[in-house]
Amino acid sequence: MYAAIAARALNCRAAVVSAIGRDFRFTSCFEGLDSTCVKAYDMPTTRFLIRYNQQWEAKYVEVNPGVGARIRSSLIPSRFLRPHGLIHLSPMKPTKVARIAHKVRQRSPQAEVSVSTWMGYVEEPRYRRILNRLASEVDFFMLNEFEAKALAQTSSLSLALQRIKAKRLVVTMGKLGAIISGSDVEPQMVPALSVPTNKVVDTTGAGDTWNGAFLAAYKTTGDLMKSVAAASIISSIKCSGWGFEPLLELTFKKPSDVVEYVLALKEGWMQKKLTEFVTYRKGKRRTETA
Repeated sequence: MYAAIAARALNCRAAVVSAIGRDFRFTSCFEGLDSTCVKAYDMPTTRFLIRYNQQWEAKYVEVNPGVGARIRSSLIPSRFLRPHGLIHLSPMKPTKVARIAHKVRQRSPQAEVSVSTWMGYVEEPRYRRILNRLASEVDFFMLNEFEAKALAQTSSLSLALQRIKAKRLVVTMGKLGAIISGSDVEPQMVPALSVPTNKVVDTTGAGDTWNGAFLAAYKTTGDLMKSVAAASIISSIKCSGWGFEPLLELTFKKPSDVVEYVLALKEGWMQKKLTEFVTYRKGKRRTETA
């Protein structure tokens, strides 16, 4: 959801393939997304109990997969598997991710596949083997710096970049930006733009938001620098409020508009510029510049 909503904010046609339970209360978040492949089951919704420290580092105290067990490749319709389409697989058990990625490749060899994961999986040796293999098989393999070092079993990020063999490896480093390397990409560090938000309110989903924004921007521009800049900004905006709320009404025509938005914030035009990027839905007016 976070990745899809971030992609939608960048004017990308985003769809969600997932499963929800009988207790899911946030269906309004699907507005503006293709959610026809979100299946409802008479089961509990997937839930996480997360505890954050003062540095906003997350510890997953409890994980209840629930209806997440019903997510499988058969839920992905053929219309999503276009030659130039992109399927992003958010964190799930690496065994499942590998199966889904393989099925997508069989059904549409030219569709691009992106994978991100979770530290809890990276820390398990049996999953590390699968993830290292996946890194070389998919088009985008996305990690944060801590996951990258854990996957490569080293305390050196530089060494981790050498050990992880990927077509396109994207390693995020928070406020510093991201490092991108791979078999067809020269290693490069792309700094992030600083966003003048008042404070960090909620970091849950920040990584998924970054991933969705990066992929949407890259599919539009093919420019790594612009994509990292847009992703860093969209992720920062998300962290300025609870849940999806800061992003739900934002729509940018193109990734470069995100940079203009930040410049407007820095120069004190916040109220004027903010309304230019807001989309009013459900019969409300839509601004001409949205």
